[in-house]
Amino acid sequence: MRAFIIVLLLLTFAAPTMAAEKSERNVLYWYDPMVPGQKFDKPGKSPYMDMDLVPFYKEEAGGGNNIISIDASYQQALGVKTEPAQRREFGKTIHAFGYVEPSTRSEYVVAVRKNGWITDLKASAVGDTVKKGDLLFTLYSPDLIVVQVDYLASLKGKIIGDASQRLRLYGMDEKAIAELKQKGRFLEQTPFYAPADGTVTALNVRKGSFVDMEDNGETIMTLQDLSQVWVNAHVPIRDLQFLSAGTPATITVTGTGETYKASVDFIYPETDLQDRKGMARLVLDNPEGRLKPNMPVDVMFAGNVEPRLAVSEEAVLYDQMGAHIITVVGEGHFQPVMVETGITSEGLTEITSGLSEEQTVVTSGQFMIDAESNLRGGIENMTGMNMEPGHDQ
Repeated sequence: MRAFIIVLLLLTFAAPTMAAEKSERNVLYWYDPMVPGQKFDKPGKSPYMDMDLVPFYKEEAGGGNNIISIDASYQQALGVKTEPAQRREFGKTIHAFGYVEPSTRSEYVVAVRKNGWITDLKASAVGDTVKKGDLLFTLYSPDLIVVQVDYLASLKGKIIGDASQRLRLYGMDEKAIAELKQKGRFLEQTPFYAPADGTVTALNVRKGSFVDMEDNGETIMTLQDLSQVWVNAHVPIRDLQFLSAGTPATITVTGTGETYKASVDFIYPETDLQDRKGMARLVLDNPEGRLKPNMPVDVMFAGNVEPRLAVSEEAVLYDQMGAHIITVVGEGHFQPVMVETGITSEGLTEITSGLSEEQTVVTSGQFMIDAESNLRGGIENMTGMNMEPGHDQ
């Protein structure tokens, strides 16, 4: 009803201009939009309301094509804007929730494989950050000293074979072995160095602890490199079919609003039947460490991206008959056409039928044009009734 009233006001505004053009266009009759069934054979004031009668042109009648003509001033009043229908590359928008998680590919376990005592502990708390090659701790282990002695003896040819493999087996890294070789004598306090940059995420000993392989196991600490993290997104099962490795996504950190661009790295083969969701993994660089494990995030996927014939989302109108669009069929001429739509995403709506590429559509002011089209169609239907043109007062 509101749109109808606006159309009537605009028709009133445009009536003088339209009447001035009657010599160029064939006027069938004039009418009062509030009483469209009553026709008049001359312009003038409506006997029903204080407004000018509106002309009904021959071009707007008959043929069933529902083409309407609107002059330039009326288009300007309506704020009419147009654009061509084009093929755009976009996909279905899929919304999912997820969490930042450490990458298991960047997790390092530091272990020993002989009993001994932790004599020094440089990385002494969870959260400590270390660089590759930093000293983590030293271990006094009589068994490990025996292996070191065997290694030194093998270097002098006193023992056949290379004992360095046994040192690696018992947890010594290349830096510690090089240090042992350089000194030429066993290291009473065997050093253990960081295998990579990282943060201590688990610590199972304290300085002075006795490491018992049977009771305590062999893991001393765990390092996690957080310069690259994972985002595991929980995706509804119905939407998994639209995702694949490489599918682009936008990740927004809940609370801070920070956004990141990423793509699907892996889709897990199992789903959670209780939540009816699957999981997709994305990889994000995190050089400054702003992304913390367990941070909640929103993930927007652009699934099934491909070229699609599309128009701006606002160009599509919907009513009880379905979707339709106002097309431009000539200078100042417009026509509603029924269309079938596909996905809507990123401000675009896919058109699967009813429209051709480069066909011009109305993206602004189309509601008013549509309302006027319906009004004109209603008036045209009434011309079939036995109504004689009246006369202005």
